[in-house]
Amino acid sequence: MVLINGLEASQTSVHDRGLLYGQSVFETIAVRQGQLCLIERHLQRLTKGCKILSIPLDLAALNTDLSVIKKHLNNTATAVLRITITMGEGGRGYRNPEPPKVVRILSQHDYPSHPQAYWRSGIMLGLSAIKLASQPLLAGIKHGNRLEQLLARQQWHSSWQEALLCDYNDNVIEATQSNVFLVKSGVLKTPDLSRSGVAGVMRETIIEQAEKLGVTVKIMSLSLTDFTQADEIFVSNSVIGIWPVRQFQCIEFKHATVTNVLLKSIINNEVIPNF
Repeated sequence: MVLINGLEASQTSVHDRGLLYGQSVFETIAVRQGQLCLIERHLQRLTKGCKILSIPLDLAALNTDLSVIKKHLNNTATAVLRITITMGEGGRGYRNPEPPKVVRILSQHDYPSHPQAYWRSGIMLGLSAIKLASQPLLAGIKHGNRLEQLLARQQWHSSWQEALLCDYNDNVIEATQSNVFLVKSGVLKTPDLSRSGVAGVMRETIIEQAEKLGVTVKIMSLSLTDFTQADEIFVSNSVIGIWPVRQFQCIEFKHATVTNVLLKSIINNEVIPNF
């Protein structure tokens, strides 16, 4: 099912500024038993992104769209919902259109089929040669320009399930489609995203759950050495939840004690499907 500005449709304008200039933001939301997981956190980040890109978001209209989508989903549905908000049409040039013609696109997709082993025994984590640019004004939001991630994905080795991305100062920022955490001596650490990267809603949820469980959390600059010397590594996003890392740069990680506690916690709190 696809809704464009509240109507079932499958096409939008070739003059849309989201297409021409990447002036758009989006959210990818897991659907569990017909319920939209972490929807409030997704809407908060969507609203923040629209504000940064000067896109006037009509939350009332978007919530009406979401109601239509939820009626379409049955109570056992497991799926993925993508919300895309663009500035819409606005003529040529970079100046924002007056008045704006914002476009809301909601599209329902099948849940990705991943092997159970990714959650149970972990994944192979690679290291991309692509470096992330620094732009504090865009840091944290999920905007429509994913070219760095596309380039990184094209360089993957066939044995990888994810790959780390660093900035030009060789600080680890994130993975290509997920946030990244490490555990060292019982302390949970995740990269500072104040200059680049996407601040995931699952990342925020994991930090919150860890603190409730009494796990010390540090958001800080992290190097590749920090990751090679870690006790545990895992990646996260709103669709997969948490994947433990079993190998990174020929280093095997045989323990996932804190990782598994956090995975169990987010499953029990029903923020991802139970695999």
